[in-house]
Amino acid sequence: MDISSLINRLDTLLQHSVRVPASGRLLIEEAAVRQILAEMRAAVPDEVRMGQRIAGEREKILADARAQAHRILEEAHAQAMSRVDDQGMVQAARERARSIIAEAEQRASALQAQANQYILTQLNNLEQRLQRVLRELQAGQRVLTQEAPGGDQPKTGR
Repeated sequence: MDISSLINRLDTLLQHSVRVPASGRLLIEEAAVRQILAEMRAAVPDEVRMGQRIAGEREKILADARAQAHRILEEAHAQAMSRVDDQGMVQAARERARSIIAEAEQRASALQAQANQYILTQLNNLEQRLQRVLRELQAGQRVLTQEAPGGDQPKTGR
């Protein structure tokens, strides 16, 4: 029998006991009370064992829940770190891409400036050669003009 039904029986026994007038006391059957107490003593170890078993199961369930919560937290932390690493890698890749683009633009700008300088130098050289050729042509024309008989000047087309 469980302890709560034994307590109920004891309560019922007290309710049906005779009251001693003007004293607030009860007359109860000692044998009935002793019988219920003996049954309570016998039931208590069973109740205690059941309570201990329940408490043990409770502790096991709590330990399992704590372990599971710890695993979940570790997994969440690992996922968060992975995402942070992924975001860091993406950010680093973006920064590297910006750096590469900026460097390429600087090189392109430098190459453009070098190409412009080369072309300008070549054009200056060509101009100097053309001026030298023009001077030589003009000198040749003067020589021919001075050597022409009768002072006729050949037509130059100018």
